[in-house]
Amino acid sequence: MEDIPQVTWLRNSPIKYGWLKALLFILCFLSFGFIVHLLLTVFGGGLIRSVLRVLGLSSGAQWYYKEWVTIALTYPISTLFWIWIFHKIINKQSFFSLGFQFRGYKNDLILGIFLGAGIIGVGFVTLYVFNFLSVESIKFSFNNHILYIFVFFLVAVGEEVSIRGFMLKNLSGSLNKYIALVLSSLAYVYLQVSIGVTGVNLNMIAGLGIVSLLNIFLFGILLGLYCIYINNLWFPIGLNLSWNYLKGPVCNFWNYHPGMNAIFSHNLNAIEFENSILLTSLTMLGIIFVHKRYNSNNRIII
Repeated sequence: MEDIPQVTWLRNSPIKYGWLKALLFILCFLSFGFIVHLLLTVFGGGLIRSVLRVLGLSSGAQWYYKEWVTIALTYPISTLFWIWIFHKIINKQSFFSLGFQFRGYKNDLILGIFLGAGIIGVGFVTLYVFNFLSVESIKFSFNNHILYIFVFFLVAVGEEVSIRGFMLKNLSGSLNKYIALVLSSLAYVYLQVSIGVTGVNLNMIAGLGIVSLLNIFLFGILLGLYCIYINNLWFPIGLNLSWNYLKGPVCNFWNYHPGMNAIFSHNLNAIEFENSILLTSLTMLGIIFVHKRYNSNNRIII
């Protein structure tokens, strides 16, 4: 694999500064999301209800699924629209040029999946072994998890193509790649603590705590570090998917999804894990691994 090439198409764009294009992109994205959510609610509600009905998730306590799916789909749909505007029309580049070439990157996708699952899995097992967590019950619903995997995959694609695929690349065209990585990770933190697209949720920030915000930032670094070495998105997509799937539907570290089901029920609050030094340490180990694995000047072979 080769290091990420110079983004020559930035020089041919009507907007010459990559940082300005990244800023405009996120502002447009944030201001447009509520419209997508409204359209999904009005015009897509019937389709979403039909899918949930087929999966047996449309009655009783499962009413929460419809709103969760609607909110979750808002991100990737908004992303696709603004990527079409900024990358296809303004930059005159194909969607796949953002890093969707799959041939030769299948192993990176698999490694990303295992890394994300490994970090959350090791964290869960560590908490269990040292009695910080007591498992109360275990249950699995095939239909539930088909929905979870599908939705989290779409969310992963939306987040990675917007933050790492577009913003990080454009910032890297104007700034040092490590500065671009930090700025794109800060943008990722902002998106994670915002109320949809209407602003920052101050109650969420207060509830999360400084260490939790640091962990979100470090996760953004972990996702983006690969992309400043390799011009591809499949590794962070796999990492994003497995991280969120293991964290929520499997290990039950849901924060704001009280109506959702998970495989493990336990006595540990999600915020205690997300605000832990354990998660900080595991994420930093992941960052070190990705740096050593993919930095062309210091690469390890596995």
